[in-house]
Amino acid sequence: MKLGLSSYSFRPMLVDGQLTVDGMFDWLRENGAEHLEIATFSFAKRGTEANYDLASEEETLRQLEAASARTNIPISGFCMAANFLGSDSERRAQIENVKRYVDLCQRFGAGFLRHDVVPWHLRPSTEEFEREFAVIADASREVAEYGAAHGVVTSVEDHGFFMNSSERVLRLIHAVNNPNFRFTLDVGNFLCVDEDPHVATRRSLPFASFVHLKDFYVRRTEPGPGWLETAGGQFIRGSVFGFGDLDTKGLIESVVASGYDGFVSLEYEGNEPTLYGCEVGLNNIRRMLDEVRG
Repeated sequence: MKLGLSSYSFRPMLVDGQLTVDGMFDWLRENGAEHLEIATFSFAKRGTEANYDLASEEETLRQLEAASARTNIPISGFCMAANFLGSDSERRAQIENVKRYVDLCQRFGAGFLRHDVVPWHLRPSTEEFEREFAVIADASREVAEYGAAHGVVTSVEDHGFFMNSSERVLRLIHAVNNPNFRFTLDVGNFLCVDEDPHVATRRSLPFASFVHLKDFYVRRTEPGPGWLETAGGQFIRGSVFGFGDLDTKGLIESVVASGYDGFVSLEYEGNEPTLYGCEVGLNNIRRMLDEVRG
């Protein structure tokens, strides 16, 4: 496995100008990270995330290329928003935009692209999910075929509320039925739909092309502002990896036992200071990996 971070972990400092692209890569090198995964909106100004298009930001792309080459830290993959709902013309525009990011992966020598299929915040009824499922599968299949032709594995993540739970994501993977379409497996996000992270992770690992590690605090009732309500009415908030309520070592044991040997990204989204959360989380993952491997 190659252990690194998602650029999303650094977003609070990137958006406020406290951290530059060069500074982020310097931090990665100093802390022994082996790769950086790019969440495209990490570089968007506050309030512009929904419409931000990293592929059009040539200055930022050149900064990323130069910093990666200077520090010898590769960019492993990209994560982007996409929405395959709506009219035929809207869906066509979204599919073509995702293909642009396949091209961007190819430019950076990154072999992995995670794309959403709906906005993460949608909370559909079962009827809505069933009604839209076929068009989502068709669009994902077209993107997967394009990715395969360009050497880029495409994937969907257990992200948000619509395309989440191991059952729904695996159903989509089987419906697409293309070996180039896989699972960006986030061990914590299953909590958004109240699925047991350990069961879901073990079930999903055989289909994983990429793994995200994160931790959450979980509460039955709302403790106060800043907590996300799950589909079933629990409340979660990001934490430093190893500080929260997940059995993080047990999750790492499952990843190791599966034989997964690809890229692993720490995705820190807690309220503790950014660099503290990234450093402590990264060190906790290393310690747990050493303990699991003996």
